[in-house]
Amino acid sequence: MSIDASNNAHTKQQPAVVRTTNKGVLTALAAFIIWGSFPFYFKQLGQYNAVEIIGHRIVWTFVCLSLVLIIGKRWQWLTTLKNNPRLIWVTFVSGLIIGCNWLTYVWAVNANQILEASLGYFISPLVGIMLSLVVLKERLRPLQWLAVAFALSSVLIQVVMLGKLPIVSLVLALSFSVYGVMQRKTPLQALDALFLETALLLPICIWWFLQADVASSQLAFWWSSDIWFLMLAGPVTLVPLLLFNQSTKMVAYSILSFMNYLTPTIIFCLAVFYYHEPFDSKRLIIFSLIWIGLVLFSIDLWQNRPSKVLKRLQSKF
Repeated sequence: MSIDASNNAHTKQQPAVVRTTNKGVLTALAAFIIWGSFPFYFKQLGQYNAVEIIGHRIVWTFVCLSLVLIIGKRWQWLTTLKNNPRLIWVTFVSGLIIGCNWLTYVWAVNANQILEASLGYFISPLVGIMLSLVVLKERLRPLQWLAVAFALSSVLIQVVMLGKLPIVSLVLALSFSVYGVMQRKTPLQALDALFLETALLLPICIWWFLQADVASSQLAFWWSSDIWFLMLAGPVTLVPLLLFNQSTKMVAYSILSFMNYLTPTIIFCLAVFYYHEPFDSKRLIIFSLIWIGLVLFSIDLWQNRPSKVLKRLQSKF
């Protein structure tokens, strides 16, 4: 998504009010469809270790971003970094968090737990609400409290009915939401932040390749035809992110927020109807509670959309 590249992480670039265009909607739609189709790609890499796949994803995303920064002459972030060196450590931590999210997602896809991965991304907006309460000290509105209550209920019911915590779902939701909160705090733009994150993680990936007993540990592998499909992880990561960033300039924030649900919905449909993962009445109850929570969250989001809030403020003056 991510989905891998956090949707929440990049909404900070969204202006207060943006006029929605057909081109913007189509651009956003393309981004969400690509993110939702990630299982198709990662399933083809099932013969590789999940850590190995993520190592390549970081390497080739770094390469692709380097080209984007060089061609676009995007070096303003260096001044920001120079004035605030602490950002290096913050960005390194955020890189580890998004790396954890990527790794968990790839493992889930290749371990036939795509359904649980989709649940994680459905839960994510509601986890984000809880984090905004705890970390950002934001006050929750009544519908937000109710939405969170439904999310917590779904987790508790899964523990009771299935006898286990939804570990994959919780790791994906927490890592995705924490990453989003950290990105809201950084002055770096989305592409610049991701470039720095992958640059800081690159030495760790190289070290892991050198000492691990995997195909990528062999120098000959990097010059073989087998590596081409792994190299696609770079553009596969970058293209939807570029499309999403572009869409934020052409689609209203409220509409974009509703469109966010397309990605986990596509993943859910792939899990149930294409990969035929088990979906019984117990799981239907669990997902239904999350969907009710998301409906409540969406109603609150629509009622408090930027354009409506702006009109309220204007009416007061």
